[in-house]
Amino acid sequence: MATTFTTQRSIARNIVLSAKIQETIGEVFTDAELTYLSRAETTGFAQLAYEKESDYNYSGKNGRSMATESRLIAQSSTFNYSARLDDFLAGMLFALVMGKETFTAGAVGPPQLPNTHLFTWKDTGDPANLTNVYIEDTAGLKRKWSDFGCSDLVLSGADKGSVMAKATFMGLGTVTADNGTAMLALPALPTAQYLYGSDSIVSIGPVGAPVSLAPRVLSWEATFDHALELFRAAGCGTKPYFVRQGNPVNKLKLVIAVDTTSDVMDWMINQTPLAIGIAVNSGATSLAVNYSNVILPKADLGEQDKFVAYTVELDQQSILQPAGGGEAVTVTVENTDAAYLGAV
Repeated sequence: MATTFTTQRSIARNIVLSAKIQETIGEVFTDAELTYLSRAETTGFAQLAYEKESDYNYSGKNGRSMATESRLIAQSSTFNYSARLDDFLAGMLFALVMGKETFTAGAVGPPQLPNTHLFTWKDTGDPANLTNVYIEDTAGLKRKWSDFGCSDLVLSGADKGSVMAKATFMGLGTVTADNGTAMLALPALPTAQYLYGSDSIVSIGPVGAPVSLAPRVLSWEATFDHALELFRAAGCGTKPYFVRQGNPVNKLKLVIAVDTTSDVMDWMINQTPLAIGIAVNSGATSLAVNYSNVILPKADLGEQDKFVAYTVELDQQSILQPAGGGEAVTVTVENTDAAYLGAV
């Protein structure tokens, strides 16, 4: 009897993403369409979820309680992904989660100017943008996952290190057989331009006139949640028909060191309409998140490394559309990538 085996290290896993959006449900990308070998955290896994039905709560089992059968009635999939934010991820993740992109090509150089991607919420009940993810979990589990939509994205920045990205994907449970479509060769590791928390500047001020709050902002966390749903109806079989977009939710958390003024507390007490911007410029890549109309719901005082600081938390009740209409939040990414979505 064998008493040893080759254990499988999580750090040896490979996750490959694509810059492509699926054209149809169930589409399996070719190897050539899976181009981004990701330096992801080791803890994020894709999972299949099976919902079962049995006769446990029914009679007629010869006087016994235990179930005698188990049948599959529904399936889905999830994927939790975490990585340092770089030039590719900044564009691709926002394209997936927000759903609407306006692309402007950079002027031809020299020097070549970066391309600009403006992302806004696709605020409809349309099907979500779907993509493929290739994951090598172990030597015996090398699979392509289809029909994944990005439900939410959380970015966080602090005084040092990369901006971190955490994304939650939701899918229809579509995956190839174990090793059934293993990539013949992995793409080369990209030369990534990371975006750093230490390069981020947070600006706050009256609507239309925000000013830099540096160096007082100690950390920030921005959440973009499209609240994806699996749409099921009679006739769909065990898989949902499609992934549907829900109502977008914006959240923002700021930790701000208190100075000799009462500015943040005054904004909250007076319910002053404010604009907030987060700008990250690292090398040739930039990220700008702009909230055009917010009202602080609270500004809690607390201790941060033995000094006094505000914790400001905003959500869908306090991140508002601008007066006269328009976008409550916009995200602009500058990099060398082509359009991810085009006009949607």
